[in-house]
Order: sequence, then structure tokens, then C-alpha cells
Amino acid sequence: MFTPAEKTSTQDSRDVNMHYLYRQLQRNPDEASHQELITELQHRMFEDNLFKAVFPNHANEVMVAQPTDFDCLRFLVDTHDEFCGRFSDYSLKHAKHLVHACETQAPELINLIANVMQAHCSNIM
Repeated sequence: MFTPAEKTSTQDSRDVNMHYLYRQLQRNPDEASHQELITELQHRMFEDNLFKAVFPNHANEVMVAQPTDFDCLRFLVDTHDEFCGRFSDYSLKHAKHLVHACETQAPELINLIANVMQAHCSNIM
């Protein structure tokens, strides 16, 4: 007999696209399928490296999870969207860094964060 527990997945929802592309490549190992998977992996590496560069100290901090300064958050999201590309399902996992910065940093530091993000993305893209 089937129970709901048997059907649950332990796969992170942010990884669905990567798993889909990998399975697509297994079914159809052509150049386009390879390139789609490579593009997804490159995007993930880019976003991980971006947030490590912009927020190197956040790994050691307890993050503020509840945003209250939505103007600041919108400013940083817009900066990311304009210079680094729109957030993907995967890169949304890094939005916590923006929330934490907006809730703990002075406006001058927020502008510096935006400038560092812009410079990082302009140098790579």
C-alpha cells in the first residue's frame, strides 16, 4: 500500500532545474543538452562567487531573516537584477544576505555593497 511518506522528495526545490537538465542530457546527449547543463552550472558558480565576494563575513554571522527595510531590499535586488541578472530559483537562496545587510548596515554601507555588486558583475559579465 502507498503511503505519502514514500512519495516525498528530499531534493531542494532550488535544484529542480539542474536535475531536469541532467536527466534531459542523459536521455538526449546532444550538444544543446550539454550546453544547457553547463550554462546552469556556470550560473550557480557565478552567484555563489558573487555573494562570497560581496558578503565575505556573513558565513560567520547569525542572519537576520525577517525584512523590515523594504526600500533597501528593493534597492539591492534592483542592483542585482540590473548588473548581475535576475534572480533565479537557485540564486534566491542568497537573498538572505541582502536582507541581513539591509537590517544591520548603515545606508553608506548599503551603497558600498551595491557598488561592489555592480563592479563584480560588470567585471565578469
